[in-house]
Amino acid sequence: MSLSSLGFLISEGFRNIRRNGLMSVAALSTVAVALTILGASLWLAFRLQEIASRQPQKLNEVAVFLNVETDRDKAEEVQTRIEKLQNVKSVTIVPKEKAWQELQAGQPSLTEVALDNPLPDAFKIEVTDVSKMDSVINQLKDSSFFPEINWINSSNREVKTMLALASIVKILGGAASIGMTIATLFIINNTIRLSVFARRKEIRIMQMVGATPRFIRFPLMLEGLFHGIAGGIIASILLLVCGYQVTRMILQIRSPLLGEIPTRLTPLIMVASLVSLGAILSYIGSRLAVRRFLKQI
Repeated sequence: MSLSSLGFLISEGFRNIRRNGLMSVAALSTVAVALTILGASLWLAFRLQEIASRQPQKLNEVAVFLNVETDRDKAEEVQTRIEKLQNVKSVTIVPKEKAWQELQAGQPSLTEVALDNPLPDAFKIEVTDVSKMDSVINQLKDSSFFPEINWINSSNREVKTMLALASIVKILGGAASIGMTIATLFIINNTIRLSVFARRKEIRIMQMVGATPRFIRFPLMLEGLFHGIAGGIIASILLLVCGYQVTRMILQIRSPLLGEIPTRLTPLIMVASLVSLGAILSYIGSRLAVRRFLKQI
């Protein structure tokens, strides 16, 4: 195909868009709505997966309480041994004096009857990976290596629940995204088929004068590609505006599960992704629709 022919086909494609204004607006609106729904489902699935996967990171601490009779020197020795364990990121000692002062400030009615500080020294242990918390706890429960430890308090059950939730969200989000992608491709395919069907007389005349299928197909696929890219831009704008409002509403909810969880999905990535997705789906849908239609006439 020569450059002059290519230029003619491109101009013909955009001329057809202007010539069939009402059909072009209908096709563009349909594609934009489909991409908006698809983009919203993908964004929601991605955001839920981010939130769910970050929850265990908030529960990655283990509290260890020593025997009351353990002195400070021995406690520091135990701290050194814990720091050498696998999957332990950091160990912070909580002196019993500090813990007692905090308890007195927070629960004065509970502590005023006590004649002396009954609390032991404790440690806050942060694990490197929440999925390895079981391993760390099992090592700490080894009384032959840690006879000084009296009690271990962890959120291990909550961690397992959140890890399971993150897996479920990932699976369901992936399945929903695949389903919405297929549905969007189907919608775009039908939209392009209707657009092509409306010009069946023009296409028939072009065939009668000897135009090749490639010559006929190119402007029609260019129209579909235009609808996909323009629809992706419109869908991006709608999602950014709606996403901003939804984010403002969510930030007003004071929840320890939500908190401040940043997202890796920036506006630039969202726009680029939706425009690219619209272009790819429109190209595939247009190619399938035009190819099938040309075989029927």
